[in-house]
Amino acid sequence: MAICEWAGCADAATHTVDISFPEGEHETWHVCRAHDRELKLQVVRSRPKAPPPTDTPPSIEVCCGECQQSLDEPSSLPADERQPCPNCGSLTRLNKITFVETLASHESLRLRSKQPGKGGWMRDFRTGDDYSRYLDRWGTRVLDTNREQNSYQEAITLHDGTSVASRARLTDHHD
Repeated sequence: MAICEWAGCADAATHTVDISFPEGEHETWHVCRAHDRELKLQVVRSRPKAPPPTDTPPSIEVCCGECQQSLDEPSSLPADERQPCPNCGSLTRLNKITFVETLASHESLRLRSKQPGKGGWMRDFRTGDDYSRYLDRWGTRVLDTNREQNSYQEAITLHDGTSVASRARLTDHHD
């Protein structure tokens, strides 16, 4: 049996972790259960945070108050300095203010299968958006635990394209 590749660890390597970085680098590690988690956390912590969403300031369009013709003048121009509307001659103004907000939704799905007449689940599958408190950002996560095949598989994709895939026998994954 192989030994954990984590420096200073002499435990059996029960997990295979494949890491792909957007820069094209790829690493494969063979680690014990404890270092499977530590390696995933280390990869997540090593990646840059996504830039915060940019706020779009409100826009103001100045229009004629009578004919709605768009005018090229500042919204703060005093009434006594306004030029008549070139379309209808009015000095009244209408300021159209546009606000832009961004709304993001996140979703995930969980499926569990059972065998008739037996207690507990045989397969637990989860997929969808997952929040990383270390990056303060969302990514995606697929987790498939299968008792029938004695398998554990987890795949995490971060906002920058970094992916971490871990697989092991389910009996080696649980403490």
